[in-house]
Amino acid sequence: LFIDGDVLVIDKPAGLPVHAGPKGGPNLEQYLDALRFGLPRAPALAHRLDRDTSGCLILGRHPKALRKAGILFSSGRVDKTYWAVVEGAPPADAGRVAMALKKETPKQGWKMIIAKDGQE
Repeated sequence: LFIDGDVLVIDKPAGLPVHAGPKGGPNLEQYLDALRFGLPRAPALAHRLDRDTSGCLILGRHPKALRKAGILFSSGRVDKTYWAVVEGAPPADAGRVAMALKKETPKQGWKMIIAKDGQE
């Protein structure tokens, strides 16, 4: 989607994890070397998206760019917008979902659930 001397922005498809999971399988990190575009090292992830999430993913093309991107993310200077495909229509054009979430880790893997004792 975008490339300059510092960053590369790609469109990550849903279903592809960015890191290898405990069971292995295809993941984005396996393909980063093909995205060097003339630089001596492969780009690295500036942030992550969940396996089932598609969208823009920012990669740092060298260590200094990766550090700068990390500072932007950690300082809250990067806005993320999430869109969802839903059946039907919400009652208003805009709104906020405010529910506490908690990580649940059953034997088959972890998932996020709505829970009163979760994180706001």
